[in-house]
Amino acid sequence: MTSSEIRNPQSAIRNPLAAVMAAVRGFGLFRKRWAVAAGLAWFVIIGPGSLLAWFALDWAVRLPAWPLLGSFALAVLAALATLALRVVPPGLRRVRIEKEALLIESLHGGLDNQLIGALQLGHEVAEAEGARDEGRGARGLGYAEGLVVALVERTARVVDEMNVRRLLDLRRARRLLRGAAATALACVLCLVLARGAVMARIERLRDAWAAALDSLFPVTLVAYPGDVAVVRGRPVTLRVEAKGARRRAVTLVCTDAGTKQPRHHPLELSERKASFTVPKADESFTYRFDYAGRKSAEHTVTVGDLPTVSAIHYELGYPAYTGQAPRTLVGYVARLQGLVGTDVLVSFAATTDLHPDHCRVEWLDGSWTQVSVNGRFGHFSVAIARPDRATLHLTGACGPGFEMERPLSFEIATQADDAPTVQVLLRNRKLTMMAEEAAAFALGWVAEDDFGVAEVTLDYKAEGLDPLLGRPVRQGSVSQRFDPPRDRVRGRFADLFKGLSPPLEPGDRITLNVAARDNNSETGPRTGRAQPVEIVIVRPDLAAFAEKRFGFDAQALLGGLVRIKRETDLLAEPVRTVRTEPKHEIARHDLKARVADEAWPSGSEDAVGDYFRLLSGAE
Repeated sequence: MTSSEIRNPQSAIRNPLAAVMAAVRGFGLFRKRWAVAAGLAWFVIIGPGSLLAWFALDWAVRLPAWPLLGSFALAVLAALATLALRVVPPGLRRVRIEKEALLIESLHGGLDNQLIGALQLGHEVAEAEGARDEGRGARGLGYAEGLVVALVERTARVVDEMNVRRLLDLRRARRLLRGAAATALACVLCLVLARGAVMARIERLRDAWAAALDSLFPVTLVAYPGDVAVVRGRPVTLRVEAKGARRRAVTLVCTDAGTKQPRHHPLELSERKASFTVPKADESFTYRFDYAGRKSAEHTVTVGDLPTVSAIHYELGYPAYTGQAPRTLVGYVARLQGLVGTDVLVSFAATTDLHPDHCRVEWLDGSWTQVSVNGRFGHFSVAIARPDRATLHLTGACGPGFEMERPLSFEIATQADDAPTVQVLLRNRKLTMMAEEAAAFALGWVAEDDFGVAEVTLDYKAEGLDPLLGRPVRQGSVSQRFDPPRDRVRGRFADLFKGLSPPLEPGDRITLNVAARDNNSETGPRTGRAQPVEIVIVRPDLAAFAEKRFGFDAQALLGGLVRIKRETDLLAEPVRTVRTEPKHEIARHDLKARVADEAWPSGSEDAVGDYFRLLSGAE
């Protein structure tokens, strides 16, 4: 029964009945408000309270992603359930007079259905009075209306005196409200005093949500530049691309190769990419990227040094014909000089291990020679054949990018094997001899060479002083060999012209050339020559004239002779001589006696005349 059921409050029962109903309705509204308040208190305690407990737990132990997200979801679900079960139903509940009256009677314990009876009977009497007032017939109630009116009035006084609101036990609701107030105060203090921690929990919650999504959907971590080698002291940049990532952070984990101690570097993702630069790489290390429990492949950053040559020496193997023992030069040599055919083995040590495939020597013509490498040691060989330049390029064991800053270079110069020197043991190189002296003539000589004389040869050539003599050219050679070759040799060539055919005669000119050959087997033997020796064969009475020794007395037949140069131009007028010497009387001798004394062949006078004529025109 509601207030709208009482339409005509003009009878005596209606005012007490309205008072009773108002008291019961007030009780119901009061109870509803406290029920809503208690529901809100429960909501505050369970909702923000569970979030506060979640906040404290994560702040203390840093929950993993799934527990963090699950506990937060439970707290939110608990808050929503409390709101749905303890706040919404009391707020939507309608106040029913009969139900509230029964509750008042049960809480009071002494009304014995007085309140519900007064309400029900009073309602019936009020309806009956309303029907009569409207002119409609009213059915009999079966009891006295006066008693009902008295009951209602009495109940109204009892309710008015009793203060039905005090019948409610509000101690639990007040405790709940105090708990809710404390919870709300704690939340406010956290928001004010621990704002950073609250924001951190929010970020962790976002990361947990992203981690949950990442665990359900694929995420690929690609690390750059992978396995790489860097020069000690230079920077290296490590990058990662998180394909499909939803979180905003990734962790770089670097582990030193020596200490095995990991170092963690949180990085923020921007467009699902992040990078970290090591300013100076001092030691080798491994690195990987961690994201939401996922790990990228582990890569290695190898730190190495640029190689430099710490020691070098050169082993010179001279040609075998020199007979010299190998020679070793220690230390850097800017210019390496040796005989053609000398083999040079260059060995060196570097400050760091070398790459076996990227160490080589560059020559002056642009060609390359591979260097044999064993760890930090290497060697290469070269045969000296021509002037050249060798430039040594070394690369560290880490490969390209570890080339030595200043390549080592040295020049290669060739040293010529000098020809032997040979000398004939004569003061004069032009001699006059009679045929008998020339046949017994012996030529002494001395030859020297830095690595050995292998052979000494004498070449001779005999010819007439003038073609008019009709003398044939006769030539030949003799030699002396030396095995083993010697640095200095001495000897003589004798009996050179004993077997000459035809034999030497006056008017012959002999040219002797002495040559010495060394033992150079690399570039071919070299030959040294002495100054040629010239011998003119004369008769006894013409020897002084050939040698230009005109020391005769004034009365000598040859004392006033003057040599006139033969004119080669046939058109020129010849020089005419005038006889200026005094006339000499020639003693006549018996020709037969002269012929008998001198065994000259017949006709030799003409030959002597021709000989003088030749001498007068010889150069």
